[in-house]
Amino acid sequence: MTMDNAKQKQPWSDFRSSKSFIVIVVSIAIFADVFIYGMVIPLIPAILRDRLHLPDDQLQKWLSILLATFGGALLLSSPVVGYFADRGSSRKPPFVIGLVAVAGSTVMFWMARTPTAMIVARMLQGVADAAMWTVGNALVVDTVEKEQLGSAMGYVSMSMTVGTMAGPALGGILLDQAGYDSVFILALAMIGIDIVFRCLMIEPQSKKASKNRIDGETDPLLADQQPSYRTTTGDEEQASPGRVVSTSSIPPIVRLAMSGQLLIVLLASIVDGALWTSFESTIPVFVIKTFGWDSFGIGMSFFALTIPAIISPIVGYAIDRYGPRVVSSISFASLTPIFISFRFVTDDSLQSRIVFIALLVATGFSFSAVLLPLMVELSEPIERQEREFPGTFGDAGASGQAYGLHSSAWACGTLAGPILAGALVETVGWEVMNLVLAAMSGGTAVLLVSTDDKVGQLVWRAWRVVAGGLGLGSGLDSRVEG
Repeated sequence: MTMDNAKQKQPWSDFRSSKSFIVIVVSIAIFADVFIYGMVIPLIPAILRDRLHLPDDQLQKWLSILLATFGGALLLSSPVVGYFADRGSSRKPPFVIGLVAVAGSTVMFWMARTPTAMIVARMLQGVADAAMWTVGNALVVDTVEKEQLGSAMGYVSMSMTVGTMAGPALGGILLDQAGYDSVFILALAMIGIDIVFRCLMIEPQSKKASKNRIDGETDPLLADQQPSYRTTTGDEEQASPGRVVSTSSIPPIVRLAMSGQLLIVLLASIVDGALWTSFESTIPVFVIKTFGWDSFGIGMSFFALTIPAIISPIVGYAIDRYGPRVVSSISFASLTPIFISFRFVTDDSLQSRIVFIALLVATGFSFSAVLLPLMVELSEPIERQEREFPGTFGDAGASGQAYGLHSSAWACGTLAGPILAGALVETVGWEVMNLVLAAMSGGTAVLLVSTDDKVGQLVWRAWRVVAGGLGLGSGLDSRVEG
C-alpha cells in the first residue's frame, strides 16, 4: 500500500520540480510583485492630493521622489540578496523575504497618511523586487538548458512586462470604478495566490545543475519531463578529471564585474531602467495637464503600453536563434524615432490623442524587446569564465550574484530616471525630455553594436547591400581591398 501511494505521488512530485512548473512559479511571482508595484502608480497623485493635501504644482516632484526611492532600495538590496542566494543551500528564504516585503509594503501604502509612510512603503517594494528578480531569474538559469533559456526568459519577461504595465492600467480603472480600497484588496489576494504556488514548487536540489547540463538535451520547455538534478558528492568532485577549484580571494561578484561583456550589459540595463521610469513618472502628470484625464485615463494609457507584451515569447525565440545582442541592439534603436515623435503631442485635440495612444503601443513593443535579451546575455560571461577557469565561482555558482548586479544596474536607472525626467519636464518641457530619451536610446544601440563582432558583421553586410543598391559597391570593395 505504501508503495502504491509512492507511485501515485511520484508524477505529482515530478511536475512540481519540472522546469515547466518552476518557470510558471517564477513568472507568477515576478508578475505579482511588479503588478502590485505598478498598480499603486495611478493612486500616487490621488493620495498626494486627497490624503496628504499637497498642491498640484508639487505632484511631479513627489511622484519622482517616490519612484526614485524604490530605485534606491532596489539598488542597495540586490547585491546583498544575490550574495546570500548563492551562499545559501536554498533559493527559498530570499523568496519568502520578498513575499513578506511585498505584503508589508502593500499594507503600509494602504494605510499611508504621511509622506514618510509612503517613502518607507516604496523602500519595502524595492527590497521585494530585488528578491523576486534576482532569485527568480537565477532559479530559471539553474533549471533551464542554455539552448532554451531565451524561450524560458521570454515567459518570465512577459510576466514582468505585463505586470509592470497592467498594474497601473488596472489600478487606475479600479480606483475610478470601485474605490481606493479595492486596489489593495486585489493586491493582497494576489499575494495569497503567490504563496500557494511558492509552497507547491520543489526547487532543484543542486544549484550546480546549470553547469552539469547534458549537451544536446533539447526536450521542449513545456514538456512534462523532470530535469535531472543530481547532487554531486565530494568524492565524485575530487575524482572529476580536470576539475580546478578556485582559490582566489576575490569575491565572485567582483570577478563578474570585471567582465567587459557584463559591463556593457549592465550599462545598457541602467539606460533601460532610466528610460522606463522616466516615461512612467511623467505620463500621469502629462495626461492630467494635457488631456485633463483622471485616474481612469492614466490607467488606460498604461494599458496601451501593456498590450504589446504578448510578443515576449516570440522575442525569446528570436534570441535563441539570432543571439541576445542582435535583438537588444534593434530594440534600443527602435525607441529613438518613437521618443522623437512624442514631442509632437502638444495639445488636447483628437489627433494628438490618437497619435499619443499609437506611440504608447509602439513604445510597448520596443520596451518588451529591450529587457529580455539583456537578461539572457547575463549568463554568457559566467559560462565563459567557468569554461576557461573551472571552479572559479566555487560550488555555489554565481547566477544569483549576476542577476543581483543586473538588478542593481536597472535600479541605478530607476533611481536616476524619475529625477532626470522630472527636472527636464519642469525646466525645459515634455518635448525636450523626449529628445533626451531618444538620444539615450540611440547611443545605447550604437554601443551594443560597436562592442559585438556578430552584430557588427550583420550591420556591415546590410550596409553593403544598401550601398550596392545605390551604386556605391565598387568604391566600398576597393577601400576594403586597400
